[in-house]
This record gives sequence, C-alpha cells and structure tokens, in this order.
Amino acid sequence: MNPEGTWIQALQLDKAATHAFIAMIAAMHNSLAMWADTSTIDFHRFQAVKSINERLNLEGKDDSKPISDGLVVAVALLVNIETFIGSLSAAAAHMSGLKRMVDLRGGIVEGFNHSSILQRSISWADYSYATAATKPVAFPFIPQLASSLALHDRFTSRSMLANMEPLGFRDLTVHNREAVELFELLYSITECINNFDYASLESTYGERIQVSDSIYMVEWRLCQLEEVSRSRQSWRRTGSVPVLPSIEEDSHPRHPSPTDLSDVLIYAAHLFLHLAIRGQPPSAQRHRALTDALMLALCDPVLALDVLSQPKAYEHPRTQLTRSSGGEGASGNWSIYNLSAPPNVPKQQQRDELHANILLWALFVGSCVRVQRPANGSTPPGDHHDFFLNNLKNYCRMRNIVDKDLLQEKLKDVVWLYSWCEHQLDLVWQEIGEELGS
Repeated sequence: MNPEGTWIQALQLDKAATHAFIAMIAAMHNSLAMWADTSTIDFHRFQAVKSINERLNLEGKDDSKPISDGLVVAVALLVNIETFIGSLSAAAAHMSGLKRMVDLRGGIVEGFNHSSILQRSISWADYSYATAATKPVAFPFIPQLASSLALHDRFTSRSMLANMEPLGFRDLTVHNREAVELFELLYSITECINNFDYASLESTYGERIQVSDSIYMVEWRLCQLEEVSRSRQSWRRTGSVPVLPSIEEDSHPRHPSPTDLSDVLIYAAHLFLHLAIRGQPPSAQRHRALTDALMLALCDPVLALDVLSQPKAYEHPRTQLTRSSGGEGASGNWSIYNLSAPPNVPKQQQRDELHANILLWALFVGSCVRVQRPANGSTPPGDHHDFFLNNLKNYCRMRNIVDKDLLQEKLKDVVWLYSWCEHQLDLVWQEIGEELGS
C-alpha cells in the first residue's frame, strides 16, 4: 500500500487538519483580495484549536496512543496561518507545540521517515516561523529531502571575474560564494518550472520531486546564511565589526564592504522563493521581516551609489567615459551605469553588468511586495513599497533603462519566472514607467 496515499486519506477524515486547511485558504484569499474581514479565518482557527485540544486528551499520553499524523499537520498549518497574517505570538505558541509533538514522535528525520509529505509540511512551518520571526530554524536538516538540480554556472564564474577586476569606490561585488551558489540553484529551479510540461504530470513525477528537494535545500541554507547575517548586524550595533572570511583561499580576511551585495542577494533570493516559487501573495504580512532585512541590506549599496539623489538624465557613454577617465584617450574602468560601450571600446574591455543587474533585480523583487504596516506602527504605511519603487526608478534612470523591454532584458539576465515576473513587471511599470519617460 502507498503510505503517502494512506496519509492523505487519513487527513481527509481529520477534523482539526481540515479546519486548519480551510483557515489557511481563507487567509490567502483575504490577502489576495485585500479583504480585512477575518471572520472565516477566526472561525476555522478556533475550530482547529478546539479539535486539537480534544485530540490531545486521547493522543500522546503513552506509547499505545501516539500523536497522529493528522494532528501534527493541523498544528503545522496553524503555524503557517499565524505567520502568514503576522500573528507571531500565536505562531510561537503553535511552533512550541509542534516541536514537542515531533519530539514525541522521535524527531522529524526518524519519526516521520514514512512520509516525505509530512516532513515537508513540518519543514515549511519551521521555515515560515523562522523567517517571519527572525529566528533560527527549530528542526534539523533532513538529508533525504535534499537533492540538487543540475547547475548552469550562470553567475559563479562571471561574479568571480568581476570581483577580480580593479574595483573603484562604487563598483559592486558579491563576496559570499555560498550566496552565489544558492542563486545558481534558484536559477535551476526557476528554469525547470519555466520549462515544465504540465500536460504530462505523471511522467514528470521524478522531476517535480527533485524540484521540491532543491527548494527544501535552498531555503534551509538561506535560513542559515540569514542567521549569520543577523549575528553580524548585532555585532555591528554593539560596535564590534567582525572580520569576514574571504572567498579566496590564499588571501587575507576581509571587512564588510558597502558595495558588497552578498546579503542583498540572500534576502532577495528568499523573497523571490516565497513570492514566485511558493506562490505566496505579495500582500501577506509574513513577508515583512524579509522585506525589512532586504531594505537594511540595500542601504549601504544605495548610499554608496548615490541612488537616492534622483540622478539627472543619462549622458552618452562617450561623455561619461571622458569625464571618469580624464580624457577620451585615457584608460579607465567602465562605470556600472553604462548601458553600452562606444564603438571605440573593445568588447573584452566592457565590464560585465551581472552585479549591477543583481542590484536591479533585488530592487524589482522588493517592489513586488505590497505589505502594509499597521497605522500605529513605527513607520508610515506603505514605506516598503515606496522605498523599493523610488530606488528602482532612480537606478533605472542612472543606467538609462527607460523602457519596459530593456528593464525586462536586464532582469532576465538574473532570474525570471515567466508568468509571475511578467505580471509583476506590468504592475511595477505602471507605477514608474511614466516618470522614466516611457
């Protein structure tokens, strides 16, 4: 008998899990429809909690009546619901209960090795709470859920070569090699989804499992990198800036650089994973912490590049080259703002735009988030969206990206999920296109 099929049949008969599932659907509907009425969510959350408490009077008391799969799924769904709507105190309580239940079952690896679906459900709840509450993940890594799609070396070699070039004060870099490697895997996931044959679901079962395993591995590693980033930010607030390990084996340790996009890449990739790959509504409250972190990571590069200054109209590259290099015949590095080189500059001397496009892509991903802060919050409503839109508009102007097709071309150089990205680009362009002269 198929154990996964047995679990699904049992879940269909589990009242607690059913109510929790309906509450999750209602929460997503409210977010998509921008609907403030939470009565449906509240009713089914209450019914789920009530059923769980009733079941706990019978289950988990001794070995003869262990915690059931359906009960674990119901609590995992409640963690997701509370993080989705931004109720982190309730999510913390459910997460504590979920951790206790999983421990009673023997742990997430051994106690649930009969069902990868259960393991994925628990892990998704873990990731949801960890990212929304800026906490470490609670459960250990599950090796059997982690496999990788083939990587394409779309970014690694280009980024390393760009880092090795003589760098000016405003030249962007990505020093964290693991962040680039994760981005390679995110690109592979996206390309697999772009080329997925929805007409033959059964024949692509193995491929879909590999995509799910790759998503699990990417998110696990992103959570680890974010915990390191939070620790580094804490050290900086206390006045002790840590020395970071260099990506070059034979070089000296380095200090954080204001134009290093490593953290920007990490948080933008995680947001893209939630928004585009996992299909979470852009207005869900659960995105607030990741969006805050991306804003914080962007502050240094945005200030270093002077993106906030509302740059003037773009000058011809020849004029910019003459100004920056001291004369038309002088040798000098290309600014990242150049759209294309003049005819007299050999192609091999043109700087790869990868890092500049990563910054552009991160601003675009942030612009897709539409989380509204509560009216009594410490910052005004809509500050997320305004921050990303204004900086995206200014950065496009700096790089002479004044029409939607060109912006799309630059974004496709990074990661692009066709249906989702095209729709989001249409929405973003409606807000910035007129000011860019298109």
